[in-house]
Amino acid sequence: MGWNLFFGMGFAIKGAKIIEQKLKIFSFCKNCRFFMPFWNDEDTKIVKDEEHVAYLMENGVKFNYGSLVDERDGEVYCTVKIGNQVWMAENLRYVSRGGNADDDVGSFVYGEVAKNASKFGRLYTWAAAMNLDPRYNDAELDGGRLAKIAAGEYQGIAPEGWHIPSEDEWHELCEYLRSLEDDAPGTMLKAADCWEECLGSRPGKDSVGFAGIPSGGRYSMGFFYDLNKHAYYWTSTSTGREYARYRSLGFRGGKIGADFSYKTDAFAVRCVKNG
Repeated sequence: MGWNLFFGMGFAIKGAKIIEQKLKIFSFCKNCRFFMPFWNDEDTKIVKDEEHVAYLMENGVKFNYGSLVDERDGEVYCTVKIGNQVWMAENLRYVSRGGNADDDVGSFVYGEVAKNASKFGRLYTWAAAMNLDPRYNDAELDGGRLAKIAAGEYQGIAPEGWHIPSEDEWHELCEYLRSLEDDAPGTMLKAADCWEECLGSRPGKDSVGFAGIPSGGRYSMGFFYDLNKHAYYWTSTSTGREYARYRSLGFRGGKIGADFSYKTDAFAVRCVKNG
């Protein structure tokens, strides 16, 4: 009986190199398809939400997930190919500035509850998502920065080899979903769990493995809102001095929202692999 050692969402680690990271460890028996959790309190700092881990592991088999190791902090992310694009299947968790959350500038854990980061990721102001000085949340971008962003594949706070998706890249994703002849593309991105269930809500299908979760947002004055109800994702597309484009999913609808918001608001980030 063969055994493979798996980190995080169940992806094989090759070789003896162990990265100090915030993960669960799993072993996988190929013959019986059984996942067994192992714990090492000395080597792990943040344990991911167990139910969501199980959900992603199931998705990993269904959608042939890949994996991404962020070498900056050792975090491991599920990745998924959708059409001609490769997306992260989890929200970014990287602390944007400073080594500790208390020292961070521009990213937040929902409700200031540390465990929320393991499931929902962090919420970033637009400047933090773009890895820019905070003054660019309400200041004009100079021509050089605008040109780099417009050129596409702007890395921002994404891991090496990945970037913050532009409005055009979100449009490409939407067009691909429409090509699958579904009249509710938002439900195709929404995870099948996590979302609030009430009168008028529309459950997620997660038809392509995106695993969108309702991570909510944060207003610039410090109020958090819409956890378990809405997901908001920044794009790299600026629409003036104070505003940038974002995409959204909601518990009631089946559409993918497109709008703009103050750059000082904080939303989740999903990254796309460089072409």
